[in-house]
Amino acid sequence: MTEVNVRAMTRIRNCPECGSTNVVSDSRHAELYCADCGTVIAENLVDTGPEWRVFDAEQASRRIRTGPGMSYRIHDKGLSTPAPVMPPGMRRVRWVNIDSNEKTLTFALVEIDRMACALKLPANIREATSVLYRRAAREKLIKGRSIEELVSAMLYIVCRQYNVPRTLKEIAEVSRIPLKKIRRAYIFLLRRLGIKLAPADPSLFIPRFCSELGLSPAIREKAIEIIKNDKNVEVATKGWGPIGTAAAAIYIAGILGGEYRTEKEIARVMGTTEITIRNRYKELEKQLDLEIGTGSVHGDKKMCALGSP
Repeated sequence: MTEVNVRAMTRIRNCPECGSTNVVSDSRHAELYCADCGTVIAENLVDTGPEWRVFDAEQASRRIRTGPGMSYRIHDKGLSTPAPVMPPGMRRVRWVNIDSNEKTLTFALVEIDRMACALKLPANIREATSVLYRRAAREKLIKGRSIEELVSAMLYIVCRQYNVPRTLKEIAEVSRIPLKKIRRAYIFLLRRLGIKLAPADPSLFIPRFCSELGLSPAIREKAIEIIKNDKNVEVATKGWGPIGTAAAAIYIAGILGGEYRTEKEIARVMGTTEITIRNRYKELEKQLDLEIGTGSVHGDKKMCALGSP
């Protein structure tokens, strides 16, 4: 019999004597044998697994010798050896000795994680934003500029790239930077990094805002259908705010589906203005050949009649 390792053992599928595929690996005796005819195919197998045994997940976590995978969300990518617990004074000395670029990177990654948590963004958005920040640092776009501005703008760029519906206003609410400065950093990064972004799709915002407005799934589907039927949707969504188009579609769908919401209610939830909703829904009404006429007003609810011209 010959000595074989586990890799060679995996290539043995059939018994050389009887041709059976019922080949069994016996780790206790380090043998590979046929369960039908009893022929020992190989012996003295090399076991590449761990030399220890575990009986629960807690023991496995204590004995395992490998750590988590590499992540760009950690300043050292999670590849460094963790230092033992030190007194507070020693930790301060260790922090002072860290390079300034490393400190800046650590602060930026903490900000990315903080804002992403506040916006309830998935882990892949945080990872991609961390990669984008490292790219900007390599191209020397960070020095002399506010880290908070750049990180906020990068988070918005990645959300646009991954079709995650978040607006600049929402990012400004969880950031410590005014909206005007975030918009300026956004334009700066697009130009210097050569990033091309397609116009934001208004239909991506509809499910979340319909849920906040308490509208049914039927209204949500109707609002998405209205946007998909808009012949000039690409023109309507250019610029900073697809929110107006989404708000107008929700407004029309609510009327058509009998779940009316006022312009004021929609504007408050979606962070836009009543005038924007009114102007946009008139455009959609014209493009979709709808005729929305207003009748009497009872409280804050309009009684609207719908019909095709």
